[in-house]
Amino acid sequence: MPKQKPEAPEIPSSPTQWLRASYLPVSLFSLRMTHATNKGGKTLVLPTPYAVKMALLDASFRHWDGAEAEINARHLFDWIKSRQVRICPPKECIVQNTFVKILDYARNPISGPYRNTIAYREFAYHSGEMEIALEIDDLSGEYTATAQKLFACVNMFGKRGSFWQFNGARVFKGQLPGNFTLLRLQVDQSNLALYQMSQAFDDFGEQLCKAKDGFDRISTYGRGSVILDQHRILELTAIPYRRVSASRRFTWYRRTD
Repeated sequence: MPKQKPEAPEIPSSPTQWLRASYLPVSLFSLRMTHATNKGGKTLVLPTPYAVKMALLDASFRHWDGAEAEINARHLFDWIKSRQVRICPPKECIVQNTFVKILDYARNPISGPYRNTIAYREFAYHSGEMEIALEIDDLSGEYTATAQKLFACVNMFGKRGSFWQFNGARVFKGQLPGNFTLLRLQVDQSNLALYQMSQAFDDFGEQLCKAKDGFDRISTYGRGSVILDQHRILELTAIPYRRVSASRRFTWYRRTD
């Protein structure tokens, strides 16, 4: 029998309404790639959709008090879990390479549970404004206003210490400009020159979005777990950056708009 052709990957539809929140960098940014090891911590250059959604859920616990916070966080999870998030990176990005001293599990427990060792780390210095666009098609004004308030409560993306300063949010109607991230499968000959960099960004997977216990899986205090490629998926994402210069100690990127 003839072999069946593999199905083409599904391209998500293009929303026409977005909530665009802007941030200015305050400190160095670091968010390790999913497959990075403890001693080889390569960083992503931007927050991922997964990190943005988790930051909004975290902000809901600081915006409301007590039991009300959990109720609103669960409700927030239900309406943002499957929505698209796209990011316009800052104008300049310099990824710095360095080695740091860390504590690692000791192979010889006689000397103690931990031992000093060194690890490779990368930190991204950004210059310019970053915009995060959240799809708000079919959302009422009340939900949009809530999202704006929560974006204002977010001051950190990525690892602890990767601080950002909120710089305002606005509703945008229409197609996003070409300086926002795209899924790699959406890049064609018309915009190939703009997207010269790709990284694997994680997002909420379809199984997590459909699961009745989805919120409990992502909660630190909930039951269940988040399994890679099921509840948390990796999507090859095209970033509008081009490499300007590189050396043993750094790599310099510039936005291609």
